[in-house]
Amino acid sequence: MKSSFVSNLRFWVLSALFAALTAVGAQIRIPMVPIPITLQTLFVLLAGGFLGARWGAISQIFYLFLGLAGLPVFAGESGPMVLLSPTIGYLLAFPLAAFFCGSLIHGNLRKSTGSLILVYFLSAFIILGLGVVGLYVIQNLYLKTVFSIKELFFSGMIIFLPGELLKVVLAAMATQRIPVRQAWQSR
Repeated sequence: MKSSFVSNLRFWVLSALFAALTAVGAQIRIPMVPIPITLQTLFVLLAGGFLGARWGAISQIFYLFLGLAGLPVFAGESGPMVLLSPTIGYLLAFPLAAFFCGSLIHGNLRKSTGSLILVYFLSAFIILGLGVVGLYVIQNLYLKTVFSIKELFFSGMIIFLPGELLKVVLAAMATQRIPVRQAWQSR
């Protein structure tokens, strides 16, 4: 019983740490319109890679709650109004992407560099894909700013690909070099 409590407490603390790292990643940004380039996705990927599916997703849900509560943890505005911002699709994808990569990495995946890069790239693509959907809904339906499909994919996905590929490689290298989840988990 005590061992389980201590293990869960460790994961709650680590989840809070990854939520904080995601918040720091949001502040390291290159302003772009309508979506800034940030380091958030690197920490989303690492949360899933290091903490596993459940705790990685919890860390990102915690991050979202902090921002929705009004703490300045997002790259743009925080508080409930972020639900109507062009970044909402990306933000809502964070827990899904952390869960996805955590599920694969801590499942039966052979942890070669190539397989880790593939998992992290697919996870980043979840963020970009849902981000484009959210961008379309907010820009075209809510703000009534007509974005063509070409503009939508360029400003919502294509422009981010070089940076995402770099973050994917960094996450894969970190995951291979720091097998911390096994050390943190006593069960």
